[in-house]
Amino acid sequence: MDNKIREYIDELLKQALKEGFSEAEVYYGSDNSMSVSAREGKIIEFENSDSSGISFRGLFNGQMGSADTEDIQPDMIPFLINQAKDNCRVLEVKEEITVFEGEKEYPEFNGYSEDLAKIDYQTLADAALSMEKELLGYDSRIEAVDDSNAIYSSTISYLQNTKGMICESQTNDFAVYLGCRAKDGEDVQTYGKSWSYGERSEFDAKKCAEYVGEHVIAKLGAAPVDSLKTPIVLDRFAAKSILAAFSGAFNAEAIQKGLSRLVGKIGERIANEKITLIDEGMIEGSRLCCPFDSEGVITKKTVLIDKGIFRSALHNRKTALADGVESTGNASRGGKNGLGISPANFHFETGDLTLEELFKKMENGIYITAVYGLHAGINGISGDFSLMSEGFVIRDGKIAEPVNQITIADNFFDVLMKVEELADDVEYFSPEASHIQSPSLLIPDVSVAGK
Repeated sequence: MDNKIREYIDELLKQALKEGFSEAEVYYGSDNSMSVSAREGKIIEFENSDSSGISFRGLFNGQMGSADTEDIQPDMIPFLINQAKDNCRVLEVKEEITVFEGEKEYPEFNGYSEDLAKIDYQTLADAALSMEKELLGYDSRIEAVDDSNAIYSSTISYLQNTKGMICESQTNDFAVYLGCRAKDGEDVQTYGKSWSYGERSEFDAKKCAEYVGEHVIAKLGAAPVDSLKTPIVLDRFAAKSILAAFSGAFNAEAIQKGLSRLVGKIGERIANEKITLIDEGMIEGSRLCCPFDSEGVITKKTVLIDKGIFRSALHNRKTALADGVESTGNASRGGKNGLGISPANFHFETGDLTLEELFKKMENGIYITAVYGLHAGINGISGDFSLMSEGFVIRDGKIAEPVNQITIADNFFDVLMKVEELADDVEYFSPEASHIQSPSLLIPDVSVAGK
């Protein structure tokens, strides 16, 4: 981090104490990215973006006020202090919020690769162009590569307060996205996929092209099935999407406000005994680790559902104080909305069966590989969802013809109760890993609307 930024932060905290704040903290975050897009053998877009901002919080006359700015310069200091004071003056409800004094020690984590830091425009251009070329050569039915993108990004999170706490984390990432259209007669299908790499050597344009090519060709000939109630297997990507859409139900702030069906459910059964839901900041060997949250609290391994029993929500220090528990280390910065709550690495514990064994156990049903309309097709409070989907028919335990233009409808909390099996296919360390993950799920009796 730039030494000039550190000097601004030191001065801001010093001035805050002089201006009557009893304690204060500053959070600095920066995001820098460089992206390249290729089409028809040419680079069609290059974008370089840098953004950064400072969030200031301080305790003034017993109230915690906050202010934010993206204009980082010496003039920001009086602006932030005065804005935070004004914020304190208009607060009507007095809350017992303080600045966190910090942990005795934090886990070591290096999410910054010097190898990735060497990535330049040419590296990204070569990656995007090579993926497009490989994919166009995969099969003559691939009509066009609509998206061949390569992105390098780096982030800095820095937290300092008047109690002596300093937390800093720097990460970087190399990601690609490849999407195409395939045509057979009048039938046109699309498919796209992203990957994220910790080292440049992990990237293989041919493997990316083969993956996307195989999946788009498999979709050709897809058609809707008759409407029915049937068992389904949600693949890990579709299951992850639904879990992500309902992750807010486990947010303690939502529960305390009555905006979750989990109000008053601690200690009760809310899922099948095969379901264990975990959030953890540090996964050994993973690049997606978060050693501390936005308040400087160590991220923990929190078991939210333990073999079907609801054990804990996700907390920051404010919600933890209200519930008389410890913070789970899930505070997140919400810009001008202040501190919120977000999961770190949120996932179902895997089962023992392979995906193929789920198909055999189901025998006949639908394999859902993608869901759409997650913003419009879910009710985050009731748990109801109705989502456009696609996938394959499973017949006699094997993948058969492709299916599209169908809708699956159920309730997330009912699904938790009736999940029959979980696969073993979560990838914590691959380029496909993400902060929210799920294994493939076998779910009986799901309503499917088709033709």
